[in-house]
This record gives sequence, C-alpha cells and structure tokens, in this order.
Amino acid sequence: MLIIVALFFITAGAGSYFYSKANSPEIDKNTFCPKSGAESVTALLIDATDSLSVQQKQAFIFAFQSLRDAIPLHGRLDLYFIHSTQSSLLKPVASLCNPGHGDAISPLIGNPRHVEQMWQDGFGQPLEREISQLLDASPENESPIMESIQSVVLTSLSEPSLRDKTKKLIIVSDLMQHTSDLSLYRGALPTENFFQNKSFERMKSDLRDIDISVWMLVRDNALNRSKLAELWQRIFAEQGAQNAYFCVLVESNGCQNDR
Repeated sequence: MLIIVALFFITAGAGSYFYSKANSPEIDKNTFCPKSGAESVTALLIDATDSLSVQQKQAFIFAFQSLRDAIPLHGRLDLYFIHSTQSSLLKPVASLCNPGHGDAISPLIGNPRHVEQMWQDGFGQPLEREISQLLDASPENESPIMESIQSVVLTSLSEPSLRDKTKKLIIVSDLMQHTSDLSLYRGALPTENFFQNKSFERMKSDLRDIDISVWMLVRDNALNRSKLAELWQRIFAEQGAQNAYFCVLVESNGCQNDR
C-alpha cells in the first residue's frame, strides 16, 4: 500500500513538472523576460535634474520597493531618468523582468531557494543599485519632462507585442518643466494657446491605454502643487490619457494620495 501511495506522488510530481515545463515560456537569461515578450511593462521615469532631499530619497525608496515587489511574474520594469532627447531617444538604465519568487515554486517541480536567489541577484538587487546611482546623479540645467515622457513611450510602451497587455508609466518629478520651449520657472502657468502651438504638438505622445501615475516631489521653488497637478492632468488628457493618479512622496510613508 505504501509503495502504491509513493508511486502516486512520484507520478503526480513528475506530471506537474513536465506540465509546468511545457507551459513555461522560453526566458532570456540576461533580462529574465520571455523571448515572446513581457507579460506587462512598467516604465519608471525619474526626475533627478534637481537634487532630492534625504527625506524625499527615503520616501522614494519605500515607494520603489513596493512597486518592484508588485511587478507580476514575467512583467518588465524599465528604469529611466529625465534627460535631454535632442540627440537621441532615452534608453533605460535597466530593463528586467520578474523571474518569480521562490515561495511560488513547489519543491516538486523546482528549487525554491535557487529561484529566490535568482530573483535577488538578477532582479531585486540590480534595480536597487541603479536606483541608488540615479538618486546620486548631478543636477542638470534643464528638465525636459515632456520630451522624456515622449521618448519613454516610444522606447518602452509602443512595442507591438504589448498591444493587449498592461502598460504603466510612473513619473517621479516636481513637474517643473524647464526647457527653451517651455519653462514653468518663468512664473506663470501656460495659457490655452500653449495646447495649440507647435511646441506642444511636437512633444505629444500617444498615451491611450497607458496607466499613468505621478509621484510628486515637493520643492520650495515649485508652483502651487494643486495647480501643477491640474495642468498635467490636462497635458495627459490632450494626449489621450483617460486619467492620471497623483500622490506626494512623503518621508517614511512612500507616496500619499494627493487627489
């Protein structure tokens, strides 16, 4: 009787293993993404053109860790920082897929410790290192937020393989656009004419079917936070976005709802 029971579990385990192998996508060893394409993409665009305070860095790290840990299996996380796009499109400083945690693997069909170590070494820690470097970057003279959004949409969120999949864009910024075409540091919000001029048309993206979130950085020289959120809600809407979620990075609390 014991032999029959043992054979049953061995057979069931073997069946589960071969079923799992047969239904698992082929994975790229460098990115941990399915070669057929990621199951979802989240693009995180970070504005380090001005320095973040110690408190803002800590709040961002909390929010980032929650975001990273919520990326679904075989979902991709792309990291960008806001930078000039005059000479070329932005490229992600990291683009990795979640290979899965060890606790999601049955010992019958895999090695949970190996899978967990792969998550730490190939996904969790590399992203942490890139974030640390981004947050310590030197300030820049311009803050081309709109241009950077356009570049990220073209580079990460417009792939044909993502047509029916979840696409998210998260912008970490004080929202103070500052370029020769448009600078909010000149003390006034854009008028209605801004949405009809060639500069705005040139910076527009197709934001349809993209979930947008803004993690706002509060800075002393920024305009009124509510007015800025209203302006950017309009900017996103003019590009086809249905809605955008706004929150404020607050020390030890990650990102708090601001709407």
